[in-house]
Amino acid sequence: MTSVSSPVRWAAVGLSAVFVLTACSSSDVFDFTETSMGPAETIEFRVPDELIEMDQEYAENRVVDSITVSATEAEDPSECAVRYDFGYTGDDLDRLTEFAENHYETRPPREAAFNAFTGEAPNDTDMEDDLSSAVVQLKCALSPSDDSDTAEARFVRTNDKGGTTHFILAEFSVMSDGELFVHGVEARSWRLDSNGNWVKG
Repeated sequence: MTSVSSPVRWAAVGLSAVFVLTACSSSDVFDFTETSMGPAETIEFRVPDELIEMDQEYAENRVVDSITVSATEAEDPSECAVRYDFGYTGDDLDRLTEFAENHYETRPPREAAFNAFTGEAPNDTDMEDDLSSAVVQLKCALSPSDDSDTAEARFVRTNDKGGTTHFILAEFSVMSDGELFVHGVEARSWRLDSNGNWVKG
């Protein structure tokens, strides 16, 4: 797996009834204000309210509220896998449904949503029919600092062309014992200064 497949080079920050998922209370929350995290058994990725309030376009067009990841059984026992649970709230579901329908003729809705949130091209069984969760297969990290094979948690917003635009993402790895490590963050338009304030990138 590669880190960022988008042709746009973003400014480096340094580093879930239907459709509603509640993150596990034991999750470690990663809010994109740190350069790394780990080890953790489960990570809940969440964009800070402060940053959402500062970017009105993202606030009005975002399609997911949180992304929670945890290690799960891999198809290949010699490799690893990560389960994603997506937390949708408010109008997020309507925007996601519209986005998926707009892509139905060119790619199945599950595939379109899977790619938007993970950056990966899925197989038929990688995304639940209700889009509530997904699984990504990847190679196990050899050490906490090994970032040669990573997965991504992507926060996107819909755009006026019926697609999505990436807002911020985190790259993370998983070891064979299920430990997760965040290795970096990339944001499209925002950066953190040395005082911990979000500024335009």
